[in-house]
Amino acid sequence: MKRIIAVCTLLLLFTSCSSSGTKDPGSGGKPGRTGMMPKLVGIPYFTACEKGAKEAAKELGIDLDYDGPTSDRVEDQVKMIDSWIAQGYDVIAVAANDPEVIAPALQRAKKAGATILTWDADANPAASGRATFVNQAPADELAKSLVEMMAKATGGEGTYIIVTGSATSPNQNVWMKLMREYIAKKYPKMNVLAPLVPDEDQNKAQRLTAEAINAHKDLKGIWGITSVSLPGAAKAVQDAGKAGQIYVTGLSLPSKMSEFVKAGTVKEFVLWDPVDLGYLTVHIAKRLQEGPLKPGKYDFGRLKGIEVRENEVVLGPPLVFNIDNIDKYDF
Repeated sequence: MKRIIAVCTLLLLFTSCSSSGTKDPGSGGKPGRTGMMPKLVGIPYFTACEKGAKEAAKELGIDLDYDGPTSDRVEDQVKMIDSWIAQGYDVIAVAANDPEVIAPALQRAKKAGATILTWDADANPAASGRATFVNQAPADELAKSLVEMMAKATGGEGTYIIVTGSATSPNQNVWMKLMREYIAKKYPKMNVLAPLVPDEDQNKAQRLTAEAINAHKDLKGIWGITSVSLPGAAKAVQDAGKAGQIYVTGLSLPSKMSEFVKAGTVKEFVLWDPVDLGYLTVHIAKRLQEGPLKPGKYDFGRLKGIEVRENEVVLGPPLVFNIDNIDKYDF
């Protein structure tokens, strides 16, 4: 009898020790309730992200809640995170409106046992305790693409302005910083004015751009670096009769920019596929629940060869949209 008890004890110890080890990525299992939060809901960009997220959730059998505030207020994001903590969410993925303000809430979620990741816009990595950041495209490549696109069209000198989204947006602030650094090194004759901040409001972006056009008669180019600021800026240039005189480019959706590209107001612009970004984020959420994801290249569902870096997952290089390909995309 003692021998039987001893054997059973050893079996229990073996089972306990083996089950507490880290699973290899892709070895099965799924996260429980997953909350994925955009900066705000109700704009086409994040609706496209939602489409991809739900596609992946269905594919993986994940209980996904995709929800966010109706304006780009980090305080509203914090309230939602605290609500998700109280409801016992297993995974929380957030596109941060402010990298610092949101960090304590994400840390609370982590301490409550949730797996934390960021996507689209990062939080402070150390303060938030997030596992990784699902990045749209390498920030330096994106900044370089935006500057080179403008410089090629305008000669790389003159007065320019950037129309951003919100003043605290981490991804937009990083892009602007890298753009300015690249300009200072390669195009020192480009004079970039203080950015316009329309708070993710397309009508406000249009109004602020129109005011800037009137105030700066020598304005040579405008970057709109969000999905709503670029069409807002393009509309202001078009309405002012300055198409062809002021070069407009930046980041937005093909569906938002088609009319301006076909009218010749915008020759080309860049973005990544937001449907793929949402899809990838949910796949990463699942994999993180299964164990650490080491640097390398991985396949995630229909997305192949995705680069995983230390504390960052990169969707891929930005896409360039123009009159030749804009009708090929449905987001």
